Amino acid sequence: MENLKKTAFLKGSIQEYIYLSYLYLLIVGTLSYSIYYAFLGINIIKYSTLFDILLSPIVILTENIKIPLFMGSYILLILIFIWWSQKRIKKNLKKEVTKEKELNLKKRYASLQYIKFLIIIIGTLGFYIGYALGGGYKINNKIKNGDFKVNKLIEFTDGNMQKVKLIELNSLYVFYVLENEKKVSISPISGNIKTIHNLE
Repeated sequence: MENLKKTAFLKGSIQEYIYLSYLYLLIVGTLSYSIYYAFLGINIIKYSTLFDILLSPIVILTENIKIPLFMGSYILLILIFIWWSQKRIKKNLKKEVTKEKELNLKKRYASLQYIKFLIIIIGTLGFYIGYALGGGYKINNKIKNGDFKVNKLIEFTDGNMQKVKLIELNSLYVFYVLENEKKVSISPISGNIKTIHNLE
């Protein structure tokens, strides 16, 4: 069983895992961010910092309680299935088996370890891309049809105040649709916007 553990273990230093996690967040953030805003005709990369892109997957998770619940359930089901499969392999290894069968079982066990991470990574990426496609398409249609409610009051530093439908904001810009308009406006936050009030 010791050999089995060594074979299945995904080797790597903490620094490597941190780097890969950083790279994964960057890929997920860039793809989901770009796809979502492409529906609005905005090249979001031009209006974002690296920090905004890295945080975007986390921001999506905190927008609606259903999203992390769905993601958590999906990951849990995958882990349970993999755990059950590996448990069966361990049970079979305790039986009297030929060397060839033992080797095959160990290979299957090791493969499941990699498949477990692969499914989670690809599945999570697919979820974010699907969310960006669905969310971007939906908000774009609402803007075109004027089917939205203003939910914020933006107070600018020059004293001007505007009722808007807030689309999103990051560390540099705020994206919104003015009342009775059908296009997205972009305003810098620093030195331009004083406060944003809730209207709901």
